[in-house]
Amino acid sequence: MARSLTPLPGWLQRRPGSLSGNASLPHALRALPRRQRQVLLLARLDSLGFAEIAQHLGVTPERVEADLTCVLNTLGQLERTGSTQASAWYTRLQNPAVTPSERIDFRRWLDAQPGHLQAFHQTELLWRSLLSPVQALMAGGAHLQARRKASLGGWIAGLVALMLLSWLSS
Repeated sequence: MARSLTPLPGWLQRRPGSLSGNASLPHALRALPRRQRQVLLLARLDSLGFAEIAQHLGVTPERVEADLTCVLNTLGQLERTGSTQASAWYTRLQNPAVTPSERIDFRRWLDAQPGHLQAFHQTELLWRSLLSPVQALMAGGAHLQARRKASLGGWIAGLVALMLLSWLSS
């Protein structure tokens, strides 16, 4: 999900002092609901796809898509750029389950109004700009340590269950 759909033209480069320098962005990231923050971290830091994130969190890929749309809408309000429709289209197009007819619908939406293209590109710029603030927020690998502990705990629980089964069968 981290890769761009198309190369961005030079005139759409981020304005100086825009979102990446916004002091309220780390606060907004911390204020996100827990699952939305987890989905964002898995998508941006770990570059996982919708299916992997869904499996990791025990939700559907559609829920992952909805959470990422909410994240983009929430953070997009900091800059007052884009639209909720642009955020929804951006995340939908990243989903491997998107159909050819949905891509046609996207093109129709894009061509319907001149502002749609700019809103979509602003949403893409927002997504790109999230990497460094998310990395700064999670400096030290705290999210990875928590995941390692959880996986180690699951491994230990499985080992204990295996030992208990072998003890009961003896």
